[in-house]
Amino acid sequence: MAGLQAIICGMSNWRSLVAALAAISMLFWAALVIVPAPAGGPTDVPGRLIADGLSRLFSQRFVVENRVGAGGLVAGEFVARSEPNGYTLLYANTSVLAVNPALQGTNMPYDPATAFAPIGFVSNSPQLLVANPKVPYRSVQELVAWAKSNPGRLNFATAGVGTLPHLTYELFKMETGIQALNVPYAGGAPALTAVIAGQADVLFDLVRTRVKSGEVRALAITGASRDADLPDIPTLAESGYPAVTSTSGTGIVAPAGISREIVALLNSKLNELIERPETQGKMKAFGLVPQSGPPEEFGAWAAQERRRWTRVVKQSGAKVD
Repeated sequence: MAGLQAIICGMSNWRSLVAALAAISMLFWAALVIVPAPAGGPTDVPGRLIADGLSRLFSQRFVVENRVGAGGLVAGEFVARSEPNGYTLLYANTSVLAVNPALQGTNMPYDPATAFAPIGFVSNSPQLLVANPKVPYRSVQELVAWAKSNPGRLNFATAGVGTLPHLTYELFKMETGIQALNVPYAGGAPALTAVIAGQADVLFDLVRTRVKSGEVRALAITGASRDADLPDIPTLAESGYPAVTSTSGTGIVAPAGISREIVALLNSKLNELIERPETQGKMKAFGLVPQSGPPEEFGAWAAQERRRWTRVVKQSGAKVD
């Protein structure tokens, strides 16, 4: 309660007092955390970890609601149109904040640069390029050689059109010069299942645990350096394609117009949660790189990612359909 008392002590007008009372009410009413992916997938599981952690820190419920569709567009539009009172939050990722706007352009039903108020980072993690263990290639070089010898036969599973795995695939295809087919699924979980079952060949996503279990074979990582837990997996730069880099960032945003006092309160609790050793341990087990920081840092990162993936769309000619 000390943080709320400090807010109240600094009140100089009725508007600030109303904002402070709204912050206090966060302790008593359930808040929705909208997750733009199906339950059980690589976006949903850490989203639930954050919701559960905030529930404990606030001593009130933060409830996950999965709103799936259009690469996160459905979830983003729902939150963008919600009341800016702190009770509806979006567990946002690169797909929602940057990839979809890059692909949709003027067809976006909302502008993420103005529709959302950033609360803070949760993670910023490289993806893995993984394949079904039965495919004939064991490295990126072998994959590219096979694809060029078998044009049009390589199937890339993605988490859906307008997601980060989709545009990472487009970037990879552009840089390697291969012909491949995008097979979009309704989220990362069904895309991964398809690769494990042999219904698709490869995918980009956060699937470290499935690599360790042997269900998929890792060919490369999209980050700037190797993963300490998977030291034998080379980066795509080491594999000959330095331009194919991407990280999957996640964080919390709220509808634009939310008071600065509520943003400050949520950011403080979110950072406290992310910096706890037990939270970091669980996130790393999911293949995530935890990250905390002020709202402005998360907002600046999202703006940079929008510019980056807009360039990729223009250069690659990637389309929604």
